Amino acid sequence: MSVSGFADLPLHTGHVPPWLYSRMVKLSGLIVELLVDEHGIKDTIKLFSNPLFFQAFNNIIGMDWDSSGSTTITTAALKEALSKKDVGIRVVGGKGVYAINTPVEIEELGRVWDIDVEGLKLMSRLSAKIDNTALQDGYRLYHHAMIIGSDGTWAIIQQGMNEKTRYARRYHIWMENDLLNEPHTGIVGVKGNYALNMVSRLSGDARGAILDLVHQDVNKVIRDWALVRAMMRGDSTILTYLGKEPPRYYNPYISGAFRPYPASINEDAIKRARDANDFKDLLLVRGFGPSTMLALALIAELIYRSPVDWDDPANIDPRRYAFALGGKDGSPYPVNREVYDAVIDIMQAIVDAAKRDRGLTVYLRHLAKVAKQLNLPTDLVRPTPP
Repeated sequence: MSVSGFADLPLHTGHVPPWLYSRMVKLSGLIVELLVDEHGIKDTIKLFSNPLFFQAFNNIIGMDWDSSGSTTITTAALKEALSKKDVGIRVVGGKGVYAINTPVEIEELGRVWDIDVEGLKLMSRLSAKIDNTALQDGYRLYHHAMIIGSDGTWAIIQQGMNEKTRYARRYHIWMENDLLNEPHTGIVGVKGNYALNMVSRLSGDARGAILDLVHQDVNKVIRDWALVRAMMRGDSTILTYLGKEPPRYYNPYISGAFRPYPASINEDAIKRARDANDFKDLLLVRGFGPSTMLALALIAELIYRSPVDWDDPANIDPRRYAFALGGKDGSPYPVNREVYDAVIDIMQAIVDAAKRDRGLTVYLRHLAKVAKQLNLPTDLVRPTPP
């Protein structure tokens, strides 16, 4: 299946009313219970790693189709719902301080399930470094959630905020993806003109060059960086006196007011990175952050001629399922409490009946085919007010 388009996720400062949030929690739990019964734990978690499925889930439970809360509120409702159900799936992490608490919550799960606690903590940390350091698109992570199964299956849903534009971007990572080479199943957000993407296939040679760089003496790296900065400023060199003025280096990522080039490299991090065996080890080095990564990427491209992918990978459009129950802010229509409660009752009845009659799932598959054929007026789904 190809994925195209994108969705703006503006920052919304409003809150979900308690009456609606409590219903979101109930409906979320019932939907996941059905999914696990039909698809099993692993495939259910894999569904949430798909940004289109996540968007549909978000819209069905009544969250705005285009707000930053479509990530934070939906995962929070899912987390609360699954904490009350024994379906073999839990959500850890969340927004702000909850994201920081992810390792502790994984350890707590490890006391209940036979899972690789240290491995999951490592993947959680690596995923955060991927979307904050290896991929630099102008969005700072503030939400990190990990969906974990009792069988050790996992998926990551993260969100970053562009502090200048006040727009958000959501990142989805599935455990079976190559985390160092196209790790995302999708990125939902405003597609920009450029970004530093060190986890693109096109940056493979540059990743190798950066590893070679950190294995050298740190003073050599600092000298290379000084040369790169001179090239970017257009400083005169010996070629100037020979009448062969070198062209000034132009990079739209740096020169397009996206961000200034880094003023310095973390020398201590470079020294610690000397023992890195691969790019994963490098990302996990303490102190190895976005500024140092960008500097090394420029050195790799300018001096060692190892090209970097500067294309923004954001790719995704999310309106269709907003028609299920409406949206918190009234788009495409306000949420009706009575209708929402009726849907919860119906879903509960379906869950109970499915446990008794497996033939019900055949009917549900037929119903899904009918739903796909509906020609919904998506033009009515307007941007919701901030």
